[in-house]
Amino acid sequence: MRRKKELIASVLILVMASSMASCKKKQDPQTSTETSETTGITTEETTSATTETTEDNSVSEPLASRTKPGSADFKLPEGCSIEFPEGDIYHYNMDLKLDTENQKIGGNIQFEFYNDSDDEWNDLCMRDYPSLFIDADYVIGMDAIYLEKPEFNGELTEIDNISDSRTGALEYSREEDDPSVIWIDLDQPLKPGEWMTLTYDFSSKIPDVDDRFGYYEDIYNITNFYPILAEYVDGEWSHLPYYEEGECFYSEISTYQVTLEVPSDYIVLSSGETISEEETEEGIFYEFEAPFVRDFVFCTSNVFEEETREYDGVTVNVVYSKENPPSTNMKPSIDKTFSTCENSLKAFGDAFGKYPYDELDVVVAPISAGGMEYPNLVIITSSYYKDYNQAMDYIELETCVSHEIGHQWFMGIVGSNSAGEPWLDESFASYTELVYCEYVGGDLAEQMISMSSKDMLDLTDADSIEFTYEGCLPLDMPHDSYDDSMSYIIAAYKVGKDFLYQIEECIGTDEFHLVLREYVHRNAFTNATTADFLEVLYEYAGTDNEVLNKLIENCLQTTIG
Repeated sequence: MRRKKELIASVLILVMASSMASCKKKQDPQTSTETSETTGITTEETTSATTETTEDNSVSEPLASRTKPGSADFKLPEGCSIEFPEGDIYHYNMDLKLDTENQKIGGNIQFEFYNDSDDEWNDLCMRDYPSLFIDADYVIGMDAIYLEKPEFNGELTEIDNISDSRTGALEYSREEDDPSVIWIDLDQPLKPGEWMTLTYDFSSKIPDVDDRFGYYEDIYNITNFYPILAEYVDGEWSHLPYYEEGECFYSEISTYQVTLEVPSDYIVLSSGETISEEETEEGIFYEFEAPFVRDFVFCTSNVFEEETREYDGVTVNVVYSKENPPSTNMKPSIDKTFSTCENSLKAFGDAFGKYPYDELDVVVAPISAGGMEYPNLVIITSSYYKDYNQAMDYIELETCVSHEIGHQWFMGIVGSNSAGEPWLDESFASYTELVYCEYVGGDLAEQMISMSSKDMLDLTDADSIEFTYEGCLPLDMPHDSYDDSMSYIIAAYKVGKDFLYQIEECIGTDEFHLVLREYVHRNAFTNATTADFLEVLYEYAGTDNEVLNKLIENCLQTTIG
């Protein structure tokens, strides 16, 4: 049974439309300052600004002008750059082959890593997501997005020749109720700070499904396809279940060196950059390098039509099916995709720090989700590419593309446990839609805004703040704590976005962007928590804003001293 864009699709469209209420062009009601052309944030003018406050003093003055304990110690990141970290980093060396005849992806992996915890590791936990596609019952949340559970035609991943560079051959086992969880017992414990190389061969079956991992209408989406090391946190390996309507992906920043063999007529888009491309009698051999990413993915097909443009040093590639294009005239939609990419990179670069990679790929593919995000690559459903007649018709496409690009910062650059605290992933990415909307402005933005409701809260009265989203709060709870899939979807995509926007309304747009830039700056290329976000927010905003405190108290369970 093919997947249907059933309940989740309609809910997300509703969420997109209703949450555009927040997306109004506004000015800080307390001060008006000029902004820096390079950063889009206030600088010296804001610091020296004087403000007027309401009589009840419940709305804080602009943060940069506040006097509060510790404010002199708050250091803003210089400029808009996001620098790759120095020091030790995990490294995956992959030699891969796409077998289109048997519909498999496999090869050899040499994984160099070290124990970055304070505990000895007696075993390793790996995640093998392709093995979930042998049975839909292994996937949680299916009822929210399928009319009927599909019959997957996947197989258990074959994993062979596992070897520890220190001791030799190793064995592995799978969790009985979750075949994506693999345990490897080490013959010699890995001590804190000690390095090792894990070598293994694997072969994963690519299922026939219009999904983030699957083959459909001549397009291969090859994502989360190889056994990857899980995260070790608080004395244990994290291996939360796989959620179809969300994510459970949780990994460490790594550098990838990849060679990939595909048939001779296939075009490949991937994480990182293409270093070389060589055609032989066997096929095309690509070489990729993807530094400082959480995962390596690629999409490939022999029906791709590719277009390329460049914006401020970033190469943007867009591909779609030339054999089965979703509209009779793709040019307007492809042009809109490129302009959305350009505006997203500019808007998010101003707000959060400049995109640090050299390439961004957009794959138009028939997936039943609206879009999916991966390092340096996003997949957008082909159903958004239609024969449109007016600007308003592009709202879904524009919103989806900007949302998925927003994930490059939130879950890409700043990682998180997307099953343990999913709001740090989807809510922040959904908030970037508002940042994009405010940036582009104009008639289209005004029309998008007019589609939605008024602001959620009266921010002049702390006592009036009360969220009534039953089953959706607190935002910072694990995926499996929500009552059902729809509660999770509403919380992650709407309530969390509204919450972040209300913080912006409370303290000012430029100020909140400064907070987010510092949050990104401190946590870039690590995995952050809700406490990390609150630490930056309180450090900059202080703890004496009654409205902000009530807002946080109502929406989050995390507290910091």
